[in-house]
Amino acid sequence: MRLGSPPRTAILVLLVAVVSYVAAGLGHTIVLSSQGVSVLWPACALLVSIMLLVPRRTWPVLIPAGLAGFIVHDLQFGFTPWTIARLILADTIEILIVGLGLGYCFDEVPRLNSSKALAKYCFFAVFLGPFASGFFVASAVSGSYRLNWRIWFFSQALAFLTLTPAILSWANANHGSGFRGSLQSKVEAAALIGGLALLGYFVLLFPWKMMPSALIFSFVPFLLWAALRFGSMGVSTSMIVISFLSIWGAIHGHGPFAGPEPFQNVLSLQLFLMFAAIPFMVLAAMAEERERDQKALSNVSHQLIQAQEEERTWIARELHDDINQQLALLHIALDQLKQDRPRSLAQLRSRMEELANQASEISKGVQALSHRLHSSKLEYLGLVSAMQGFCREFSDQHQVEVGFSYEQVPDSLPRETSLCLFRILQAALTNALKHSGVRCFEARLYGTPSGVHLTVRDQGAGFDPEQVLSGQGIGLISMRERVRLVNGKISIQSKPNGGTTIAVDVPLSKGRANALRASA
Repeated sequence: MRLGSPPRTAILVLLVAVVSYVAAGLGHTIVLSSQGVSVLWPACALLVSIMLLVPRRTWPVLIPAGLAGFIVHDLQFGFTPWTIARLILADTIEILIVGLGLGYCFDEVPRLNSSKALAKYCFFAVFLGPFASGFFVASAVSGSYRLNWRIWFFSQALAFLTLTPAILSWANANHGSGFRGSLQSKVEAAALIGGLALLGYFVLLFPWKMMPSALIFSFVPFLLWAALRFGSMGVSTSMIVISFLSIWGAIHGHGPFAGPEPFQNVLSLQLFLMFAAIPFMVLAAMAEERERDQKALSNVSHQLIQAQEEERTWIARELHDDINQQLALLHIALDQLKQDRPRSLAQLRSRMEELANQASEISKGVQALSHRLHSSKLEYLGLVSAMQGFCREFSDQHQVEVGFSYEQVPDSLPRETSLCLFRILQAALTNALKHSGVRCFEARLYGTPSGVHLTVRDQGAGFDPEQVLSGQGIGLISMRERVRLVNGKISIQSKPNGGTTIAVDVPLSKGRANALRASA
């Protein structure tokens, strides 16, 4: 959301104050018994959701506006000024912890579509914020300190586990699939929510005389449906439906969480909602990660096929435009020599030297093409000799300087490991020649007790690795896939005008590692 003028900011501040006032009223409405025992408190979660959707420079005015809405409602509700002061202090601490923590972890609007992102979000929003603020609230109201803290913690955690993820997911219109996708997806989403609402009414609101306890597990298929088909948006939206239906049923004495003991009912309902939401949020994040990986793999496969066709085109062009033309010239020269024989032995020797030089150039071209396709040195002489030979040929062919060094490299390496490192050296030097703008490169191959390591470095123009990896370039993606196939790791360090360093670590088996230690 962009705010371009003070009037828009003023309107937003007013809306935040109104929304916060209404959210506080809603929180005091969905309570169990006359003692005001809260199951889910939406006010802070809604305010933090708005904060995460707007520029951070507006937070200094949005937070006071939201707190003002809380204060107005608390005054109307009948709290004393001292109680309101401690409640507002607790709200402020929670809002700052969650807002600043998520702002530090996420550059943009948080998207809970990966296990890592979900873990960061849950730490600050579901655990740390409610945990810290609960100590202030527990002493602000009458009753057991431990019980007050527990109720506050779970009520805030539930709100951040259901309301905020749903709001953030809906706000990410550009990335939303599922609910915001095709007509078929929208119909499926409507069927999911409609079916869940009907089931929720039957299980949670129907006036059972004695409800079978197994009915509570009937929500599992719907939550699986939501997680696998609609991701975190589907789970959080489904949990909002389940939460409000279960709370409404408990308020009116229906469902499995209605009973004579309000505090016990609240704890049971909170634990049910927490243990229903968290596993399916994790499942949704894993499902979205898997879907992204499959799309990335499909994209890489398409790019590899395209690169293969480009390589074939290049080989055909080299054979036709270079080698074939040179062979044609050699054939013409031989015909001329046959038809127009030299008059002296010196002229014959001169012509033969010219023809020999032409044949030598053709041989070098064929050899370079052969090495690009497959290095015989790698197979018969080993990785070090193959890399030395390639660096020397690369330097001579392109008139550049390649400094190659090596140390403690095992004499024998698995074929796939050697081929991986050799191809990465080829690709790294080729990319550096094309894009770095410099003529000096460094390559270092060395062994350690844990594996074999290759580093290729230049001091050239550099680039943004994330931008290149997300684009259409196949070089870095191919390197990463090659390293992954040998269970290795690749590090690409570069920045504009800061040079580039590509480091590859390939582990050795225990037997080869022990042999390397013995020879060291």
